[in-house]
Amino acid sequence: MSGAPAAAHAQDRPERAADGPRIVRPTGQSSFKAVLSNGPFLRLWLAQLISQTANSMVDFSLLLAVSEVVTYHHIPQANTAISLVILAFSLPGVIFGPFAGAVADRVDRRWLMALVNFLRAGGVFLYLTIQTDWKPSLVLGAYYATTFLFGTAGQFFAPAQGAMIPELVPRAQLVQANALFNLTFTAAQLLGFTVVGPIAAKVLGIDMVFLLTAVLFFGCALLTLTLPKSKHAGRARENAAEHPFKRLLADVREGLIFILNDPSLMRAIAYLTIASTTFMLVASLGPQFVTSVIGLSGEDIGYIVAPAGAGVVAGVLLVPRMVTRYRREAVIDWSLFLAGLTLLLLALSKEILGLVWIGGGTPPVGAEIAFAGALAAFLGICNALVLVPAQTILQERSHDQIRARVYATFYTISNTVAFIPIFFAAAAADLFGVVQVLAAVAVLLLIVGGSSVRRRRKEEAGRWTMVRTRHRQGPEALG
Repeated sequence: MSGAPAAAHAQDRPERAADGPRIVRPTGQSSFKAVLSNGPFLRLWLAQLISQTANSMVDFSLLLAVSEVVTYHHIPQANTAISLVILAFSLPGVIFGPFAGAVADRVDRRWLMALVNFLRAGGVFLYLTIQTDWKPSLVLGAYYATTFLFGTAGQFFAPAQGAMIPELVPRAQLVQANALFNLTFTAAQLLGFTVVGPIAAKVLGIDMVFLLTAVLFFGCALLTLTLPKSKHAGRARENAAEHPFKRLLADVREGLIFILNDPSLMRAIAYLTIASTTFMLVASLGPQFVTSVIGLSGEDIGYIVAPAGAGVVAGVLLVPRMVTRYRREAVIDWSLFLAGLTLLLLALSKEILGLVWIGGGTPPVGAEIAFAGALAAFLGICNALVLVPAQTILQERSHDQIRARVYATFYTISNTVAFIPIFFAAAAADLFGVVQVLAAVAVLLLIVGGSSVRRRRKEEAGRWTMVRTRHRQGPEALG
């Protein structure tokens, strides 16, 4: 055993959980500073930050490029053209997700991540060959096909990266490591899509942004090559004479069976899917909420997005302390319940503020923005308190040789469910109203979180009241 885990366990202390007996959580050598002082983990973390920022910049630049094509050729179905770009990004996750995990469990993950980033850099160069003055069907088809290839290559990065984290840090530091990765994932998305991408596109132009991201992907590939060799790399291959595709299918089936035989792992994947899908749904309805409820323009979505991002940061900093004091499952359950309550208050924020506003009348727009921003911030905190513990459970419940397939299954389910907010949330909001849709999602979260809290308390009570039969009992057990 390495020195870091030994030092951590030497300083374990008992804590009393919120809904159960006293538990033990490691406290030593588990700070963010200790995790970042780990050289290989720091390089993996930087690789994620660089690649995710570059990926978000590509997303933004691609949407601008397709919008230019729509304007140049006067295409009437503008929303459909842009939606197909999102589909081309998301569809590879549904098709190739399980296979990506199987491949990541068979090969050295550092080489796989490097190859993915080299392919991403090549895909970006393909965007530079597309010309706006081509025929509309040809230029749009070229963008869709290149985006599909680009998204397909990216599917192999996340499972390999997530599965490699437990190889680089001791178990006592997994919560802090996952907290940092969730923080940088959210920050890189916001940074690339809302700050660096727009500024670079305005100053340099779309083609130069594509060229810049290609350089970033190339540098990220070189960075991942400096990581240590995967612990599982070079393991014995069973049935070596079997056809590679059949062996790949067998690996996918083995991963699914592993997940289905572990209820805790299935719940962790469900929690991750619910949290990520809900956050995406709120983000997709954010502009319409800002315009129809608060009365601002769609460009003012930052009044909601910025507090939500700050809440995610606060939640990431808070989650290590929370899981030290309380059981991770209890933190997840209560966070889901509070997220539903917060989302319901956000959907009804205008009506609630009107009822409690001193002096009556319509509250000013500034008060509505402040109230909605505070709720969005707390929603971000709840999101982090679900994602980080659930991801840690996912890593702890799967071993090195199957962990990438577990991650890939989560990403496949998440991408499949994500089609709901991408394609149906806006239409449902147009049909029923954005407040009604957000309220319905909030009620669903309340039901899921509340039922989970109730089930967990019932199970805990049952453990304390069940009759002991395998150790010494008192006179009350006789007769």
